[in-house]
Amino acid sequence: MAQADGRLPRLEAVLGVVVVSEQARERALRRGPGFWGFWLAHHGPGELERCYRFFAGRRPVWICARCLGVYPALLATLGLLLAVEIQPGVFDMVWLFVLPIPAVVDWGAARLGWSAGTNARRTITGVLLGISLGRTAELNMRDPMQAMVVWQLAILLGVVVAVEIGAFWKRKREFVERNRPVA
Repeated sequence: MAQADGRLPRLEAVLGVVVVSEQARERALRRGPGFWGFWLAHHGPGELERCYRFFAGRRPVWICARCLGVYPALLATLGLLLAVEIQPGVFDMVWLFVLPIPAVVDWGAARLGWSAGTNARRTITGVLLGISLGRTAELNMRDPMQAMVVWQLAILLGVVVAVEIGAFWKRKREFVERNRPVA
């Protein structure tokens, strides 16, 4: 597979990947994920460091790091639990209330500006959250509105609302400080 001069062909040529100019890449990166890409990334151009990025031809594609852990783990857990029924028990307290803690703490700390976090951490905590949500979905499918499931979702909702209110007030305070007239 070597070329006439003895060099190996570039990987792009072997795979048939379209190589784009650096200017085209930079324009695409500044533009962000766009409407359809928002479904995979759901982060604006200012927060795309929270996503993994690869190129599909000339177009950059971003995938949310946490969601890359959540959804495969959720689907795998749900599939396994539907195939092998596990009766509700004490261990559900761990599945429903302990496993989501790292993801919620990591997300909340990043949302409030306390910690930038890393994509690896987001993906790992996303896997734990996905396992928890897989069990949540399975329990709710077998016994809708089960008390533990309702409590888990209520607590998660309460934490999300509290963090979002805190983030709103933090942004508002920063805006006022930035726009305060100089005396």
